[in-house]
Formats: sequence, structure tokens, C-alpha cells
Amino acid sequence: MEITLDVKPRTELGKGPASRYRVAGQVPAVFYGPSVEPVSLLVDAKQMSQALHTEAGGNVLININVEGTSRLTVAREIQRHPIRGTILHVDFINVARDRKIEAHVPLHLIGDSRGVHEGGVLDQHMHELHIEAVPTDVPTAIEIDISGVGIGETLHVGDIVVPSGVLVLTPAEEMVAAVVEPRVSSEEEISGAAVEAPIESLEVPGGTEEA
Repeated sequence: MEITLDVKPRTELGKGPASRYRVAGQVPAVFYGPSVEPVSLLVDAKQMSQALHTEAGGNVLININVEGTSRLTVAREIQRHPIRGTILHVDFINVARDRKIEAHVPLHLIGDSRGVHEGGVLDQHMHELHIEAVPTDVPTAIEIDISGVGIGETLHVGDIVVPSGVLVLTPAEEMVAAVVEPRVSSEEEISGAAVEAPIESLEVPGGTEEA
């Protein structure tokens, strides 16, 4: 997915001006890339937030217009406020349509697991995949069909089928998901132990009484 944002040069640098820009609804940013001199920029905060909330997420291709010049970029090193979550700073990295980039793509599990139907519990260990591809080949997400996964079985990175043109950088042996036996609760364990424990016979002490 590809969108266009109008940005403008940032003339004042430093923490003080940056705070004033943010209050005015502008996000400080920087544009850079191979054989490109870094340029300090400002981008509208609302438009930047909308750009990152498309189906492509952080991998959306962004054409930034700087005083009539258009540059194809991806947004990286996105700094957010630790409490409010608002965007504080963005790096726009220059990319070429025919040059591969690295990206992290969400993993979506689809289908009804056979093991879950048998009473197992699905445990997803990995939620995104590290890949390399040209910008236009970076998928918005990668789907994994878990229908055939039974209890005690696992899926690894090496089992994932990726689209043509995508190279997986995450190690193949890393686990993506597994269907495990359901855990027994503490109360059930205690109850089961009580039922299985042998009942000891009670001995009544006896004796003779002297007259």
C-alpha cells in the first residue's frame, strides 16, 4: 500500500522548538537514506497517525512531498509518548522500488486446529516475521493455516509458505505456534489426589482392664 504526505522543512532544531511544534500538531521528523543527506522535516501529526493505521501498518510506503520534490520512503524508528502513545518523532528512510528492504510482518493464524477440537490449547509464540523484499512485495500480513495441527504438534518458521519475492530472515527452527495439553487447575489436582489417595484403616486401641 502506498500513500502521499505533504511535509515541510524544519528550520528550528532542539528540544524547545520540538516541543512547540508538537503542541501545534506537527511531528518532528528526519529524512535520510543511502547517498542522501539527512533533512529535518515536519509532518502533520494527524496525517502521520492515519498513515500508520492502514492495513499495511508500519510497512506502508509513504511518498513525502518536500517543496515539490517527491521521495519514496518507509517510516522507521517511530518514537511515541510512553503514556499517551502520541507520535513524537519519525525517521523517513529513502527506498527504491527495485531495492530490497527489511521489514517485520504480522503473522495471522487461520483455520480451526484439529488439536483444539480435541481439547488442546493453542499457544502462539511468534506474532511477526522478519523478512526481506522489494518495497512493493512486502505483504501486509502472512497467514498460516493451523487446521492440521494436533495436540503435541508444533509449527516452525520453516513451515511457513511466504509469497514469491519474499526472503525470510527469522531462523527456520524458531517456533511459531503449538497445540498443548490443557493444564489441570490446582483445585482439580488437589481433588484428584484426594480421590486417588488410599484410605488408611483406623485401628481402635484395645486392652484389658484390671479388677
